[in-house]
Amino acid sequence: MAWMETVATISASRLCRAHPLLKSVDMFKFRGPSTVGDRLVFNAIVNNTFQTCVEVGVRVEAFDCQEWSEGLGRHINSAFLIYKAVDDKEELVTFPKIKPISKDDFRRYCGAIARKRIRLGRKYVISHKQEIPLCVHWDIRNQVSLSDDNVEAFKKLVAKSGWEMTSAVEKIKIYTLEEQDILSVWVEKHVEKPAHLAYHLLSDFTKRPLWDPHYVSCEVIDWVSEDDQIYYITCPIASGDKPKDLVVLVSRRSLKDSNTYTVAVKSVILPSVPPSPQYVRSEIICAGFLIHAIDSSSCTVSYFNQISASILPYFAGNLGGWSKSIEETAGSCIRFIENATDDGSISIF
Repeated sequence: MAWMETVATISASRLCRAHPLLKSVDMFKFRGPSTVGDRLVFNAIVNNTFQTCVEVGVRVEAFDCQEWSEGLGRHINSAFLIYKAVDDKEELVTFPKIKPISKDDFRRYCGAIARKRIRLGRKYVISHKQEIPLCVHWDIRNQVSLSDDNVEAFKKLVAKSGWEMTSAVEKIKIYTLEEQDILSVWVEKHVEKPAHLAYHLLSDFTKRPLWDPHYVSCEVIDWVSEDDQIYYITCPIASGDKPKDLVVLVSRRSLKDSNTYTVAVKSVILPSVPPSPQYVRSEIICAGFLIHAIDSSSCTVSYFNQISASILPYFAGNLGGWSKSIEETAGSCIRFIENATDDGSISIF
């Protein structure tokens, strides 16, 4: 084993001299032992790159003297290693995208995507088991500031760099952003309707249960201003034995000069709507819609959400790769907007 450790040390030092690399071991699979006198051969290959990290697959084979002469080794260990590269300023380096060519390349490429989704789902289930309340207390004396802060927090989420595309199907693209213990999701939809109509429909949360299966009911409980309302929302059971409910501030803003519209959403604590024993009170840290006109008859509708433990069950299937609930909800949203009349009336779809 000493020879194996020496080879690993030399390889790591050469990599660090060529380019500073931060290595984390993601998964080991031990298949069998090596014995004294064995020669160990490490074969490494890049499986996939993900924005600022790369997955490298390593296969370890052991050879005794006879096996070495025959070129037939024993596969004793496999590992998937995650590397992050930093430059001279200690800033993360973006990796170029790779393109699989052979059948084996494609298998490794898809396997790396599946492992990344599992890591994300596992990481955020564990790190958010004990959720710390992050929503603010609603104060009518400070409502202008709280509403503006809601919009500014959403704009900061939208402006973040490092978003990584995880899937693209027809009119829908899904991106994720991983920042230490924070995971955010961005769902981009192409809609064949004017931006102002999409804004009108999506900023009225009482209509959301018409297209979003994660919303059972949504009612206005405080009309703060023309552009800011507080809603009480109920959701279906996603995990556990109780449905969830939320109290959220929805702040909408239109920038007509740039044909851009925002709808920011954040949970608030309202004494008049305390938690109910029938529901699990949940929260939205930062979410909303960014709607941008492409031309006079089409637009992009982007939904952003900084995931919290309470809403993670609704995204967990997509993160693990065993569900298409985000795509299905996005498709429902597109149909909802595209089937609406020009005056915003809803037709059956």
